[in-house]
Formats: sequence, C-alpha cells, structure tokens
Amino acid sequence: MEIPISYSEIPPYISVTNKLPETIKVSLRDKGSNLYYSYRHRKELTVNIDLMKWYHKESVVNIPGSTFDTFLRNHLKPTTQLLRLKPDAIPVYFVEKSSKKVPVHLNSRLFLSPQHILSDLPVIVPSVIEVFAPASVLEHLDRVETETLELKNLKDSIAVILNLKPVEGVQFSTDKVKVRVDVEEFTEKSMMIPVTGTNFPDGEVLLSFPSSVKVTFFVGLSAYSRISPRDFQIAVDHAYLVRSDKKAQNVVLVKSPENIRNVRIQPETVDCLIEKNK
Repeated sequence: MEIPISYSEIPPYISVTNKLPETIKVSLRDKGSNLYYSYRHRKELTVNIDLMKWYHKESVVNIPGSTFDTFLRNHLKPTTQLLRLKPDAIPVYFVEKSSKKVPVHLNSRLFLSPQHILSDLPVIVPSVIEVFAPASVLEHLDRVETETLELKNLKDSIAVILNLKPVEGVQFSTDKVKVRVDVEEFTEKSMMIPVTGTNFPDGEVLLSFPSSVKVTFFVGLSAYSRISPRDFQIAVDHAYLVRSDKKAQNVVLVKSPENIRNVRIQPETVDCLIEKNK
C-alpha cells in the first residue's frame, strides 16, 4: 500500500528543483484483519521529512529509506512485517535562489458614493516585498500585483487583506498585504493662483493678462484648511509661446496636491508677452 509523505517548509531563498514523491509504496505481511486496519489508518502512518536537516547548498542529497523505515516499523502493529519499501531513497536537488525587493502594485476598482472622495492614495502594507527566484526570472520582474479590490458605493474608510497574484517560479516574503482606503465627504474650494513662466532663459520673464487664474476643485473636509496657493503651479512654457503666433496661450497645471479632484481653471487661456530685462 501507499503511505503519505509530508515535507517541512523550506526558506524562500531555497528551491527544490525536482518533484518529490508524495507517497512511499510498502509491502507488508500480516493477518488480513491487521493489514486492513493498517490500510484504513494509513494517514496516521504519514512520514514527515524535515528537508532542512538534509540541506546542502547547491547539492543533490539522497534521503535514505532507513530514515522512514524505522518510523514505519515503530508505528505498525507488532505482528506486521515490513518486507520492502519503494523508493529506497529520495533524491532532493537543492538550489539557492536570488532575491530582490520589488514594489506592490494595487489593482483596484473603487466606486465612491456621491459627495465622497479619497482622502489620500490607498496605503499598502507592506508596500515593498522581497521576492525569491532564479536570477533569470528576477531580471524581468519589476513589481508584484494584488488581486483586484472592487468596492462599490464607498462612503467610509476601510481596511482589507488582499492576496498577491502568484508568479510562476517566484516565492514572496509574504503572499498577503493590508490595504487601507481612506474616504470622506468633500466640498468645493477656489483660490487665485498666479501664472508663471517655465523654461524661460535668463533675461526674459512672462507677463500674462490676467496675471492670476481661478482654480476650483473638490477636496476632503479634513484637508480643506491645509490647501494653500503654494501647493499649485499654473504655467505657460516658453517654447510653446515663442512658436505660437497667438498671444492667447493655454495655461498648464504643473503642480497640485494629490488629494484633490475635479480641478477646473478659469480662464483656461491668458494673453502673454515676453518681457526682456534691461
């Protein structure tokens, strides 16, 4: 009959490259009733092999049958004879893996309730994990991804545990991450932001009319008072201006806080002149 084998876990930086047998085939002799009992209770005879006791770096190790022969004889009925077992040795091919740290990418589909906004970007813990695999595999692995987090009608902050998508031939330092999504009600805010020139050479400055534009956006209640004009930059690029035959130029939002949404600029174009310093 076949006796199950269980193997201890090995550290993620070690790989076993050959397929290990799941059972040992044994031949037994005894009265039929005793053999039937052994067959019915064969899971209790499971042989446990601690692989790390046999580990040698970059080596092939043969675990001898005597390792589990003694165990089986001690757990069979006293009248049962163990005639032979197969395989008489288990080869184990050990290989050390390379490792590197890669970021975790969140796959998500978030649908917020009306009048609600993300307070900040979702937080992933840990945001970087260590991965183990042959160097040829790691060379092309630049991130790991989560299963898709889909939340509908979201109006409260939430924390969830997500599994990481497995990658063939790669082991992770952890296969789960915690994701926190902070949600709150939002309100509208407006402020005047000066128009600046970017990439202007020394001796030249931008003159725009009007000199400031109105920026309106949605922001969470908790961040409302912290948003200031210093968090924004509205600009006209020198290269676009000199190539254009029009004075009116579109302004560009160069910088803004990450926790605002639905940004609108009024007016979207301003009349521009290049003033040369004397």
